[in-house]
Amino acid sequence: MADSKREISVVVVGGSYAGAAAAKRLAGLAKKYAGLRVTLVDQSTHYFHAIGFPKALVDADFAAKSFLPFADFFAAGSKHAFINQRLRHVVDEHHVELDDGQRLYFDYLVLATGGQAPGPINVAARTRDEGLAEIARLRAGLAAAESVLVVGGGPVGVEVAGFVAARHPDKHVTLVHSRARLLPENFRAGVSNGAVAKLQRLGVNVVLNDKVEVPADMDYAAGIGHRVLRGINSGTEYASDVQILAVGFRANSAYIDKLEQHLGQPVRNASNALRVLPTLQLDHARTPHIFVPGDVNDLPGSTKFGFKAEMQGNTAAANVQKLIAQGFDVTMKAAQGAAVAAPRVGPWTDYVDLMLVPIGPELGVAQVLKIALGGSALANLFVRQLKAKDFMLGMRKGMYPNKKQKRE
Repeated sequence: MADSKREISVVVVGGSYAGAAAAKRLAGLAKKYAGLRVTLVDQSTHYFHAIGFPKALVDADFAAKSFLPFADFFAAGSKHAFINQRLRHVVDEHHVELDDGQRLYFDYLVLATGGQAPGPINVAARTRDEGLAEIARLRAGLAAAESVLVVGGGPVGVEVAGFVAARHPDKHVTLVHSRARLLPENFRAGVSNGAVAKLQRLGVNVVLNDKVEVPADMDYAAGIGHRVLRGINSGTEYASDVQILAVGFRANSAYIDKLEQHLGQPVRNASNALRVLPTLQLDHARTPHIFVPGDVNDLPGSTKFGFKAEMQGNTAAANVQKLIAQGFDVTMKAAQGAAVAAPRVGPWTDYVDLMLVPIGPELGVAQVLKIALGGSALANLFVRQLKAKDFMLGMRKGMYPNKKQKRE
């Protein structure tokens, strides 16, 4: 049996849903493994509650509460650490390099770097003040606008269109989606039909089967100001004063290039997502100690929800725990760089069939256990109680034991 007091270094990169879940669970293992140290690395000073963006966009008070300081993530006096840096490279099987040049050794690595959309949905600011300023500028643009265009009819696009229309009933809000129905197609048609009906009830013009041509210069700043975007399928010109993009997601994986060179083969797919095994281990024989939960991995789009990323983070942490318990870090050190077979660990299972989509603060659609709650009043009540009030922000605050009100 491996020494429970041995030095064990775990590095978790990315502090959003998957990374926070993994880091919190792994840090708790220090009670059993006295030499275990978890280092959480994130380029931002604060966690941003991204799934609450639709509400933060129209509610300044909620936006202010949606940033939680990573400095308060670990308990006071803990041996664990937060480093506010961007990951530059995974150098080899046991080292990462940060933007400031420092190198960190790891026995186990969790890459939970997520991804980024071209629009404002994923706030890219590196500080709370910058993030609040980004959202406030778009909020001011909405207040001054006569017309708003939302591109993309997935859950986020539907939620944004709903909250904007509910807050600004005098605005002309148009939602354009490239497919025949709103929301992920693995959910029942009744959910999509209900979303269309409830958006229209709020005055939103819903356009399906039309892909909007997004200009190359379209970034956060370009979303404010009068523009005319063209529908590729229909040729329709969509004029608007504010444009919000809920499309174009890309995985944050540029840092993996040096590891790919070191391994002599790519570990990314054509979309730059990191290829993983069912156990969430990076798909290479020499990296069984590297786990990739969340949006940066190559699992299907139906898994790209915040709560599922959190579930994957917990699975990754549980698998690291199994490797620690069997002393795999000791085995790797003894092998001196040679590939060694890892003990078996468990797969992540996508067993939760659930989607909650608020459409403004009062309406919503849902699917639970294959049951579609689309156009009904029950759906409104269900979604309002479970998600629309605070987008589950209260559950996140419990992960920050040292958070003080003065920091808000």
